Amino acid sequence: MKWLKHLFQTIVLLVAAGLMSWLLVANLEIGLPQHATPSTLFTSGLIFLILISAIGFGSWWLSRHGTAWLLSVFVGLTLLKLPLIAGLKIQPTSDFWNYHTLAAFSAQGLTWKQLWQQGVIGNYVLFPHALNIANGFSLAAAFGGDNYFVSQLINISCSWFDMLLIYWLVARWLSRQLGIAAALIFYCIPAYWLYGSLLNGGEPFFLTSVLLSMYALTRALVPLSTTTRTDQRLFLGLAVIATVVANMLRPIMAVWVIAVALMAAFVYSRSNWQRWRSQYRQLLLYSGVVLALFVAATNLDSWLYGIRIAPSRVETLYSLATGTDPNTHGTYSAHLQASVDHELRVAPTLNQAYPQITRHLETTLQTNLTHIKPQLGNFANQKMQNFAREDYGYDWSLYNLSPHGGALNHNWFHWAPIIVSLAVIYWQGMLVLALLSIMMGLWLQWRHHYLNTYLMMAALLFDGFTLTALPLEVQGRYHVILYLPIIMLLICGVAGLKLWWRQRQHHLTIINASNSISGA
Repeated sequence: MKWLKHLFQTIVLLVAAGLMSWLLVANLEIGLPQHATPSTLFTSGLIFLILISAIGFGSWWLSRHGTAWLLSVFVGLTLLKLPLIAGLKIQPTSDFWNYHTLAAFSAQGLTWKQLWQQGVIGNYVLFPHALNIANGFSLAAAFGGDNYFVSQLINISCSWFDMLLIYWLVARWLSRQLGIAAALIFYCIPAYWLYGSLLNGGEPFFLTSVLLSMYALTRALVPLSTTTRTDQRLFLGLAVIATVVANMLRPIMAVWVIAVALMAAFVYSRSNWQRWRSQYRQLLLYSGVVLALFVAATNLDSWLYGIRIAPSRVETLYSLATGTDPNTHGTYSAHLQASVDHELRVAPTLNQAYPQITRHLETTLQTNLTHIKPQLGNFANQKMQNFAREDYGYDWSLYNLSPHGGALNHNWFHWAPIIVSLAVIYWQGMLVLALLSIMMGLWLQWRHHYLNTYLMMAALLFDGFTLTALPLEVQGRYHVILYLPIIMLLICGVAGLKLWWRQRQHHLTIINASNSISGA
């Protein structure tokens, strides 16, 4: 049995190493802007070194001060985003305009059925996750008004809360200093810093939901000494809600549930079953309820919005057909979008539209697969390049600039070389450190080391989220979910390095003491 677990762990880590290397190379192939000059790259590299130094010193300093200092620094870092919002005016377009407009109409009292009848919802009945994002912003708009700043403030608040959750999770399992470092690494990601501050995308709330499910499940399955049975049940319920909400925003959370189940089997099989019996029951209950709600998602969405939402199969087929389009290399396809819109518009009812759209998407998917089969390797590499792009923060902010903004709006185009270069260099640094951590994990698995469990869980999540993303439509902003396992991996590497250094210093101390005694 022991060799089987080693084999499973080796496969997971090797797959993670292969995917990480591929992601690294793909990003190098497409990463830096062509108009970046040597001086721009030098400046970006210098800023990167300053950020790394600040993260190292800040985590060391804050770990030696109280929680009040930590919270104050996190709040202060979050407030730094407000001057950029004040200076850079955004006028949302594309999906961001749809989210904002639907949220404003809903907050004004129009029902979703009325919005559908008036043609405002459009093809979003095929993409319930987009409706769910708009609905989430509508709740805030109902209280804060339909000013675009309200949506920006929500995403900024989510990023602040994400820092706290990352800190708590890493501090719980590794150390307080490493928890602070992980939170600061997340905060300093340049592309996400821009994207999560300026735009009203659903990714910040999605990441918050994922982290909240991790936090709540941890508190339920491995409770603190002060946690009561009632607390555990409440945390288990919170984990279910957060997981379902995350899946409503991006329907990929089955990966999380599978990873948790595999990790539980891996960890619990090494111990007495009786010891983990309570955790097994809670985990089975959590998984069963969550999976049942995933299956019933279409009916729940239809009930929530009062209109017949498309079955999840339609959304999946659309993403697969887009993801296999040889003309767009697996990114957004305007032609496919137009054809689906036409099918939806000419059908007498939604119940008649969905089967027609399904047949159309199945035919398109088969045609695309036939076309890309002879060039599958090259096509897959182009998709990985588009998936790995770290210029999404700057590009989307540029695309959504208001034409009526001030001087910063007019000059934002000229900031591209330094902002994109910094984003790419920072992303490359994260990938390299994570890859080194995976290499360390391959070596540590033959030793009884406490980091094996954390490396295994992070690698499982990285493998799952990457492999499930590649067949579907890809965009740079879709790899945001990879930040979490990558940060987990690189922090484990830092923890291993710190432990090695302490052991080395201890060993040298013993040798010096022995030499002193011998000399005496």
